[in-house]
Amino acid sequence: MFLLFKNLLVIISFLFFYGCASKNFNFVNTNDMSSVSIETNGNRDNILFKENLKRLFKTKKNVDFKFKLLTSISFSSSDTLSVGGLNVLTRTVASVSYKLYNFKSNKLIKSGSLQSFPALGSTSSSLYASDTNLKHIKERLNISVSKKLYMHLIIVLRRLK
Repeated sequence: MFLLFKNLLVIISFLFFYGCASKNFNFVNTNDMSSVSIETNGNRDNILFKENLKRLFKTKKNVDFKFKLLTSISFSSSDTLSVGGLNVLTRTVASVSYKLYNFKSNKLIKSGSLQSFPALGSTSSSLYASDTNLKHIKERLNISVSKKLYMHLIIVLRRLK
């Protein structure tokens, strides 16, 4: 009796473990995130944005693309007052406009724009320091908004079933 129960338990556990771990090879993932072709304008900020998106999407060179993403990033800076009111802070915001197309039919799937959280910064009155500060702020905002767009597009592409 005990051996029969033990053998039945081994068979059930064997089927359970291998049944849960088996793969369904008939399932085709149409929303493969690495099959997105990314196109941007030619200036420095857009090229950095494209490279950040390529890292996030993990795009490969020899892939049949299913989606085409047209993006453009722009930055706007304005002066604001600090808490003490003595120093002027610079508020920089990155905004991205994007359009996601089906690669083969060239049909628009989703379009829109995203904005990053503003970055505040202050530097000395030196032109070199202010230019370097703005360059670093743009790079940080570029990374931040590319992650934001990637997460947004993951949600959009997963809903396409």
